[in-house]
Amino acid sequence: MNTKDTRAALRLDVLGLFLAGLINTFLAALDAGVIFGPGTAARQSDLLLRAAWIAEHSLRWRGGWLFWFAVTLSFSWSYYALGRHLSAGRSWRNLAIGLALIAAAVDLIGVLVNLTVLPELAHALTVTLAGPDPVLVVIFQSMEGLAYALTNIAAFGLYSFAGLLLLPAVFATASYPRWLAWLGAAEWGIAIVASGLLVLAPALATGPLLLSFALYAPWVWGSAWWVWRAKPVNQVSA
Repeated sequence: MNTKDTRAALRLDVLGLFLAGLINTFLAALDAGVIFGPGTAARQSDLLLRAAWIAEHSLRWRGGWLFWFAVTLSFSWSYYALGRHLSAGRSWRNLAIGLALIAAAVDLIGVLVNLTVLPELAHALTVTLAGPDPVLVVIFQSMEGLAYALTNIAAFGLYSFAGLLLLPAVFATASYPRWLAWLGAAEWGIAIVASGLLVLAPALATGPLLLSFALYAPWVWGSAWWVWRAKPVNQVSA
C-alpha cells in the first residue's frame, strides 16, 4: 500500500473510532431514551400500553431502531479500526474482531425483530385493545423478550468478551499508552460484569452499564488519537 493510500486508511480508521464513541456513548443513549424509549419495558411496565404506544408512534419507533444499524455497525467497526494497528498479539486481535462481527450479526437480528415484527404485533393488539387476544399477547411478549435478549444481553455480552480478547494485543503493543490500555481494561472488565448481571440480576446491572458506557468514548477516542499521532503511516498492518 502506498503512502497516499495508507494515509487515507488511517483517516478512515480514526473517523471510525471517533464516530463509534460519539454514536455509541451519546447518540445511542438519546435514541434509546427519547426516540423509542417510551415503547420499551424499561420505561413502561404495562405490556398493552407499550403496544399501544408503538402502534401509535410506529414511524418514530421504526426510525429509532433504524438508527440502531449505525450504532451496531460503528461499534463493530471500531474493533477492526483499532485492532489492525496493534503490532502484537495478532491471533488475539483477529479473534476479537471475529467475535465482534458475530456480535453485530446477533445484534442486527434483534434490531430487525424490533423494527419489523413488534410494530405489526402492536397494531394487531390495539385493534382488540378492549379485549386483547391472549395468543397475541403471548406472541408480542415473546418477540419483545427475544429482541431484548439478542440486543441487550447476547450481543452486548459478545461485544464485551471481544473487548477483553483485544486487551492482550493492546498491552503487547509497546507504543500504545499504558494509561489508555488500563482504561480499556476497566471498560471491558466492567462491561463483562454488567453482562453477567443482565443475566443473573438485571436490577443490579444499571450502574455497571452506565459506567461502561461512560468509559467507552474516552477509551475509543484516546485510541483514535493514538492511531493518528503515534502510528507511522508506513507501518499499518493488515
